[in-house]
This record gives sequence, C-alpha cells and structure tokens, in this order.
Amino acid sequence: MLSRTSSIPSNQRRNAARSGRALKRVALALLLLGVFAREAEAGRKFYLTQGTFEGAQALTACAKGYHMASLWEIFNLSALTYNTKLGLAAQDSGSGPPLFAGWIRTGFVDESTTTPGEASCHAWTSSSSGDEGSLVNLAGAWQSASSIIAPWQASASLCSHSLHVWCVAGK
Repeated sequence: MLSRTSSIPSNQRRNAARSGRALKRVALALLLLGVFAREAEAGRKFYLTQGTFEGAQALTACAKGYHMASLWEIFNLSALTYNTKLGLAAQDSGSGPPLFAGWIRTGFVDESTTTPGEASCHAWTSSSSGDEGSLVNLAGAWQSASSIIAPWQASASLCSHSLHVWCVAGK
C-alpha cells in the first residue's frame, strides 16, 4: 500500500517542509517582536532611593535588579517608568519621580573635581568631606528649566553627605 506522501514528488515534499519551517520562524519572530514591543512600551524602570547614602555607599544602594544610574540612562523620561513601589515619592508625585536630588554616575574619569557632571566621590569610593559627587534632580521651577540637560538640574555635594541615589533597572 502506498502512503499519501509517496505520490508527491520529493522536491515538493522538501519545499513544503521548508515552507512550514519558514512559517514557524516567522510566527516566532512576530511573537518575540510583540514581547519586545510590550517591554519597550512599558519603559525601563528607574527610581530614587527612599533612604539616603554617603558617596562611598551609592554603588550598593539600589535594589536587586537595579544599579546606580548614569544621567544618560535616565535622561529621557518619556522612555522610562518610575517604580513607585521602590522609589521615593512626594505628596504630589503621582506616578512620576519626585523633585529631590540624588547621586548620579557621570561617566567621567576618577579625579578630584567639584564640577557637576564630573565629580564622582572618587568613582563612588569616598565618603570624605574633602571630595564631591554629582547630583541631579528634576527642575522644580518649570520656567527656569533652560539648562543644557533640561528637565534635569545638576549640582555637586560633599561625599560625606547622605543623599538619595538614582537607580535604573539593569540590562
């Protein structure tokens, strides 16, 4: 007795098998694109710690799955989601971040500097009152948010001060 597939030429069976595999790949790709689109839509999570930390503690201040953020990781707020469960909130924060300042990574070399955007408590290893680290906060007075890093405002503080820390979900 002949099977059904024996009456179909072998090249047609191969082509059908290839088409089936190709359709499976396309379906998988579409599924993955949907997952990635939902993740992108949700936005990378970030928060400002509820507790405060001296400069040398800043690198270990974030919850598991998060790390101390550089400004460039949290710069574009429209691509982020503020984690209200972990993060500090003010009375009128809603679902967004508060206006409080927090330590932020700079991406600058480990030098003793007092310039916001460069100061880093010696790469976040110092809590000395002789060293400074960079801070950012969202502008409080909306009319004056004309800085080059708007809506963020930068400043520097002594590494011995206990301040909040900006955290972002790891990649």
